[in-house]
Amino acid sequence: MADVKAEEISGVGGLLQRMKAYQDALAQEQTARAHQEEEQAKAAQEVATTFGALVEAATLVAMADGQFSDAESKRLTDRVVPLTGGRLDATQVGALAQEAAQRIQGEGASARTGAVASTLSDDELRRAALLVAGAVGWTEGGIGQKEGLALQALARAFGISIEDMHKLLAEAHAG
Repeated sequence: MADVKAEEISGVGGLLQRMKAYQDALAQEQTARAHQEEEQAKAAQEVATTFGALVEAATLVAMADGQFSDAESKRLTDRVVPLTGGRLDATQVGALAQEAAQRIQGEGASARTGAVASTLSDDELRRAALLVAGAVGWTEGGIGQKEGLALQALARAFGISIEDMHKLLAEAHAG
């Protein structure tokens, strides 16, 4: 009888150890899942920040003449959505453009040009931003003086020569 009781106690002890190990495994899984969700949130924020800056570059050009027309907004959205690889839809890009317009109105074009340049540190992203901004600038009859000055300011802030900017503008016009 004592042997049976000892076996039962030993069995209960083993069961408790397995329960503890299972609880530990669950806790580790929850921690890993939380870490993964945090990393995904960071990546999503990085995407939003990057594409937000790209949208803002185009918005700077669109607003250079004092207005951001529906045609410019549509051109901006049509150019940016494919670049996101499905990560942003037209509504999200439109919201980014509206947020950018508010920042530009609140802080001024010069400050926002510098902010865009500091956000977009990659040369290819800078070229893409200038290409999209150029496409928006060509909307409604071509690039006017104020839009041209905004494009030049972006090119300077990005470290892109005026000659290379003109090549990108030609590409934007053809595309």
